[in-house]
Amino acid sequence: MQDDIEKICRFLDACDNLIGCTYREAEVGISQTLRALAESEELKGLFSAVTKEFDYAKMRGFYLRDLPNGRGTVYFPTSNVDALALVFCLFAEIDSGVLKLSDFLLHYFYVDGSYTASYALFSERIIRPFRDIIRAAYPAACVGHSYKQPEETPTAPDSLTERTAQKNVVFEGKIITVRCDDAVLPNGRPCKRELVEHPGGASVLCIIEGRAVLVRQFRYAYGEELLEIPAGKLSEGEDPASAAKRELEEETGLIAEKLSLLTVLYPSPGYSNERIYIYEAAGVRAGESHPDSDEFLKVEYVPFAEACNMVARGEIRDAKTVAALLYYRARLQ
Repeated sequence: MQDDIEKICRFLDACDNLIGCTYREAEVGISQTLRALAESEELKGLFSAVTKEFDYAKMRGFYLRDLPNGRGTVYFPTSNVDALALVFCLFAEIDSGVLKLSDFLLHYFYVDGSYTASYALFSERIIRPFRDIIRAAYPAACVGHSYKQPEETPTAPDSLTERTAQKNVVFEGKIITVRCDDAVLPNGRPCKRELVEHPGGASVLCIIEGRAVLVRQFRYAYGEELLEIPAGKLSEGEDPASAAKRELEEETGLIAEKLSLLTVLYPSPGYSNERIYIYEAAGVRAGESHPDSDEFLKVEYVPFAEACNMVARGEIRDAKTVAALLYYRARLQ
């Protein structure tokens, strides 16, 4: 058993070398890793077991998916069994020449046309977790394993900017597009970023004789009625001020002579690029409302002070409406 532990150590060392090697050394490193695996009866038995029931052709298509942009993305298996089988089969394909590492990297781990950067991403997202599963499965082997977590505190990067390595579109809807991008952190480490693309919106705060013009409508996402300032989605290339003026008229029947920008709101910066432009209306006169055919709402005139109190009581929770009312109140003070 001690002899096999040493062989597992050599396999883990080979994985470490593969993680730390350059793209030009990677194919040799993969071969060395597979040879180290083959020397251990324990590891050979393990990988024979995990690949026996693994339909590689089918599961490859499940975990390695093509996207509308002509490239692809990798969904690393959450099951350790599937993860070991998938990576082992990938390594075997690359080692045998059936799959070219360069083609695989450019299709699934493209970073600015650089094989070096693409391989670094592949190493972080595929090889490292593969290695860590084996380390966790054979803790006795880790006693003699050379890999150590770095003890020094990483130097803080000069910039906080994260760089997009590859945009991966996973869904395109009528309003939103969902991406799961490969990105690079300020310290150079790769990461995944989930993003909802939204065209943005325009809204308008209209105060008439001390009353805020609000609309009450049912919001499906929350399953409840919300009280909001008039607002709507921007069309591609549309001027936000024109859109705000249009939405005010469509939803309330009011026509504004002039709109002044109050602020631009980022409602959900953690996962969306949506911007909401908030305007203040002036010179308002009566017109005729004509909401969209699928838009059902009720116009309410709420005294401005009471609207602010409703925010404080948690009765108005819509982000753009809260921002508009409080921003306007702060400016008055």
